[in-house]
Amino acid sequence: MTSVNDIQNDKIASTLIKIETLQKEYEVILQQYQESVKNYITSLQTNSNNFIALKGRSWWGTSGLAEGPVSSQEECENMCANSPECSGATFNPVKHYCWTRKGNSKLTVGRDDDYALLTEQKSLLSTMKKLNEKLLSLNNQISNELTNITPEVDAQNKEKEIKQQQLNSSYEKLLEQKVELDNQLQDYYTIENEEENQSIVVNQQNVSLRFWILITCLVLIFTIKRIVGATTLTVEMIYWLTIIIILIILTYTFSTPAGFMMFFVSILGIFLYISYK
Repeated sequence: MTSVNDIQNDKIASTLIKIETLQKEYEVILQQYQESVKNYITSLQTNSNNFIALKGRSWWGTSGLAEGPVSSQEECENMCANSPECSGATFNPVKHYCWTRKGNSKLTVGRDDDYALLTEQKSLLSTMKKLNEKLLSLNNQISNELTNITPEVDAQNKEKEIKQQQLNSSYEKLLEQKVELDNQLQDYYTIENEEENQSIVVNQQNVSLRFWILITCLVLIFTIKRIVGATTLTVEMIYWLTIIIILIILTYTFSTPAGFMMFFVSILGIFLYISYK
């Protein structure tokens, strides 16, 4: 007959085998996590922000941005890079189509011919977060299995306590790193929002500057007309008026106040020339 001690020993042996299997998996994941941390630090030092393509995966963020047909993966990457809000994209080379997205989310399983496009730093952060969560889960499983072992043997009990201390220490470090990863991802999107707000302010300033340039030019045209005393438009006045309109239109191709100021000074010089001629 099987004794109670035999049953307990079998249970302990079975649990130890399970713990050993979990421990090996933990060590493999931990090595991958440490490698990802090194790669992320390297990307920060080199300021590398290239795109990484993940086959069979897709990135949908929290909401959509621009999408449409593209001829290559590079064109899809450029579509995302040109939008400050873009956090990633999904590219299908068979359909020649690109979906750019904004917001933070997890990678999802896509079609076999789909490619998730993420910046190198964001991809590494997402990988680190995923591995961190996996390590926390394995850590909990090992801790639970160790807790269920009846300390029948002092040596086994001592080994359990040592492993438990190591796991507790590792668990605390992983929790700290998880908080840091969450903060870094949050900072990433905060910077994106600040850049978007700055872009809106600059565009508003540019529109205001164009408006006042147009008003100034109209005032100058009527002032010169009064000074020269002309009652009708001459060929020369039409010629200079055409030049002024062209210069005003060209200011819309500039994106900085300095560019608009240069055109404003040019226009003012032309009118001064006409007034003293």
